[in-house]
Amino acid sequence: MPKEYIPKKSFFESTRIHKIAKDVIKDCREDRTRALETFEYFKNLITENPEDDKSKAELVHALGLSMDSNDKIVKILDMMTKMTQNEQKIRASKPDKKQDLSFEELRKMRS
Repeated sequence: MPKEYIPKKSFFESTRIHKIAKDVIKDCREDRTRALETFEYFKNLITENPEDDKSKAELVHALGLSMDSNDKIVKILDMMTKMTQNEQKIRASKPDKKQDLSFEELRKMRS
C-alpha cells in the first residue's frame, strides 16, 4: 500500500503553485494541438463532402475546444500575475525585523 504524501512545506507555497500552473499550461497546449488536429480532420471531410452536417458540427466543437484551452492559459497567467502582485504587497507591508528598540521605547511600551 502506498504511503500517504505529506508535504514538508505548505502545500500552497508559491513554488509549488508555479509548478502546478506550468503543468496545467503544458496540458492546455497539448489539448489545443489535438483540438486543432481534429479541426483540420473535419475540415478535410467537409471539403470532400460539403453536405455533411455532422462534420460541420464537430468542426465547430473542435474549434471551440481549441479556443477554450487558450482561454484557460490566459486565466492561469492572470491568476499567477495577481498572486505575484499580492506577494509583493505583503512583502512590502511587513516591517523590518532588524529594527532595534531602545530602552526608552521599551519603557514606553511597558507603561
